Amino acid sequence: MLENLPECATILIVDDNPTNLEILDHALSARGYNVRIEVEGLNVIKQVHLSIPDLILLDIMLPDISGFEVCQQLKADPLTQSIPIIFMTALIDTVDKVRGLNLGAVDYITKPFQEEELFARIRTHLQLSQLSKALEIQNQQLMELTEKLENRVAERTAELKASLEKEKELNQLKSRFITMASHEFRTPLAIISSSSGILQNFSDRLTPERKQEHLQTIQNTITHITQILDDVLMINRTEAEIIELNLEALDIIAFCDHLKEEIEAKSTQHKINFSVDLGAEIIDNSLIIQGDKKLLRQILTNLLTNAIKYSPDSYLVNLSLTQENNQLIFKISDNGIGIPEADQVNLFASFHRGSNVGNISGTGLGLSIVKKCVDLHKGKISLDSQLGKVTTFTVSIPFQNIPL
Repeated sequence: MLENLPECATILIVDDNPTNLEILDHALSARGYNVRIEVEGLNVIKQVHLSIPDLILLDIMLPDISGFEVCQQLKADPLTQSIPIIFMTALIDTVDKVRGLNLGAVDYITKPFQEEELFARIRTHLQLSQLSKALEIQNQQLMELTEKLENRVAERTAELKASLEKEKELNQLKSRFITMASHEFRTPLAIISSSSGILQNFSDRLTPERKQEHLQTIQNTITHITQILDDVLMINRTEAEIIELNLEALDIIAFCDHLKEEIEAKSTQHKINFSVDLGAEIIDNSLIIQGDKKLLRQILTNLLTNAIKYSPDSYLVNLSLTQENNQLIFKISDNGIGIPEADQVNLFASFHRGSNVGNISGTGLGLSIVKKCVDLHKGKISLDSQLGKVTTFTVSIPFQNIPL
């Protein structure tokens, strides 16, 4: 393909001899080259910048400046430095030839020159120039391709790293689940087995009251196991993103009051102090909002039962409800064992529990469920805890007041 490339090339001839110009112009034009002519060195610099030729035939002896100076200036300019320059001169001194080549010329032709030799040299250097340009383009393309490949490798490496991290996280989650399940299910199952065994083997010796106690123990334990399974299923559904926010009108004050009484009924050793400060938003001690009852129940029930679980008997748990900037703000605080700072980073991770819980039972799912329910409401949850002192969870949820 390169055989045809030089024939349409543009050649600039620089010579102050009219006869040489005429001969070269005629011979090169006959070969299909586009020919431009210049007689002064200073004009060459201007002309080349207006239209860059493919090759320059440059005489050394010019009327204004020497061909050496012209070559030096062209090679010093990034725009013109790649133009092949062939010197034409009657000088045969080797020093002059070396000087021209050192300045960047590609070849030397001594006058008078042989036409076929001249054409052969022109054609060779045009081909070399074309090859050089093609190689430069290929190098640029190769660099761009290399950059794309490097970026893709980096992306793929990041994807694999993320995948490995996810796999590691899932393995850790699986391990924590197995640990939780083996502990949280074994104990209640042992209780059920014990009570049912007593009823089966010693029923004739038990009073009706004792029978009822064992039956109630079995019932309570089954309720506990069911709650654990419900929590696991809840986490699974939120992870699979199959839970949707179902907003409906509800009186948030009455909702919290009812929930407070319900939890207190199950925990006779603790009381919940519920306070409300909603300002002018309250009408007849009511505030009707749009909310998801099931998710709000999950949030408040988990936080309140946790506060009770980790507080000594007879200690008061506080629940306050305020509003600011169209946000409902729930604060649940206790005076329990507190949460170590090192554990707070993973507090909302599934199956994670504080390192100071000791023998207090739990699955490590409650706060994870709370966080996911808060996220579904596009809300926020924060924690302020001091070890062995006060722990306060603050939940902010956007709300829209519905006038009565």
